[in-house]
Amino acid sequence: MAKHWFPFFKPEKCIHCGNCISACPSRLLYSKTDENRPDLFFPKITDPELCPVNCFDCVRSCPRDVIGIIRPARPCDCCSF
Repeated sequence: MAKHWFPFFKPEKCIHCGNCISACPSRLLYSKTDENRPDLFFPKITDPELCPVNCFDCVRSCPRDVIGIIRPARPCDCCSF
């Protein structure tokens, strides 16, 4: 079964506020420390396949438009849109 969608992150725009991590109702986001800057963290997702479709809580919580959603080019076999 194809995945409907999944989030992606633009770490260069991140201000490391943690809003997205707190906003995730499924607790799929976590902090990943930057190798070059241990004082900074970036959001990562544990498993995009578990991310609820049409949730957008992480996207709405971000003040810097760091999180986007990738949608498939064509509808998958499990949805009707």
